[in-house]
Amino acid sequence: MGFLRALQGKRFVLFWLFCAGCVLGVVLTVFTVQAVEWTGDDKFCGMCHIMTPEVDSYHLDKHGGHNHVGMKAECVDCHLPHDNIVHYFVEKTLLGLEDVYGNTMKNPRKFDWEMNRREAKDYVFDSGCLRCHTNLKEATQSNMKAFLPHRDYFAGLTKKHCVECHLDEVGHKNLSIHLKKFLKEDYKPTVRALIGTIQK
Repeated sequence: MGFLRALQGKRFVLFWLFCAGCVLGVVLTVFTVQAVEWTGDDKFCGMCHIMTPEVDSYHLDKHGGHNHVGMKAECVDCHLPHDNIVHYFVEKTLLGLEDVYGNTMKNPRKFDWEMNRREAKDYVFDSGCLRCHTNLKEATQSNMKAFLPHRDYFAGLTKKHCVECHLDEVGHKNLSIHLKKFLKEDYKPTVRALIGTIQK
């Protein structure tokens, strides 16, 4: 009899441990999803002074909402991979740590910003581009100038990444100009960039 009671007591404890684990799992999942959302837009990414020119130029770009329909890509839509969730979180963690280190331990005015831009393929992911531009292959067929390079890309005949061809026209309008101004001590965001920030 004592053995059955002990077994029932253990089952009771295991049941409540299981329930507590489920509740904790749900809470952690909800918190993780919310934290990913909180840390993915220009407001979060722009909190570091080092990102001021990028955020300003983003607000002036069609991907930053400066377009006829008002649609906007968030920072993580382009700057994180979307091929699988594990790759997404690994890159989010590594790039986040790299940004924190760069902002706290290095002088942003000593960065070679133009060289950094030329390495954009390392932190702008094709899977992000293709996630939004799902009909790109079909949409470019009527425009030979756009069709030929995209045909080679989709056929696997080139190893180029999207950003290597579209670096100066997508994501951050006139970024080079903003970076040059940033390197001066008196950098101020443009009026249009400020308006873009206020509207959000």
